[in-house]
Amino acid sequence: MLYKLCMPRIDANVEEGQIGQWLKAKGDRVEAGEPVVEIITDKATFQYESEHEGVLRRIYAPEKSSVPVGYVLATIGDPSEPEPEDIVSENAALLDAWQKAHAAGVEAGPARPAPGHRRKRVRATPAARRAAKEAGIDLSDLPEAASDRRLTEEDVHRYLDGKASS
Repeated sequence: MLYKLCMPRIDANVEEGQIGQWLKAKGDRVEAGEPVVEIITDKATFQYESEHEGVLRRIYAPEKSSVPVGYVLATIGDPSEPEPEDIVSENAALLDAWQKAHAAGVEAGPARPAPGHRRKRVRATPAARRAAKEAGIDLSDLPEAASDRRLTEEDVHRYLDGKASS
């Protein structure tokens, strides 16, 4: 039988997660209870374990992608069984609905730039966003924000340490 490994809801307030490292590759044997993928949320980073045994058939969520709860991350099962055709369309519909809901929440948020001002979206880990929010700073103020790399919690703490010593 073919099983879907879906993004879990680990907490009532967690609506999404970022895919960290895949611990298994396509074609690898997976045992029940064995870690398959690392998932990063605002609250925690953890290794997601398979509830089923079989072969990792297909990975639908690449590393560093952000996906909503319920998104099919991968399929596990017998290699002779056909892969369901509807997973890609189901994931696309779920992702589209999640992005629309997220965009609506962002547009309605309190911190909006002045008319005509366009802020560049800063790439940052969930932990970096949380640290910046707790410190009351804007991630775009960090010198590293101008680069294309993803900001980390360490970048935020380094910025705060430098700000405190000056």
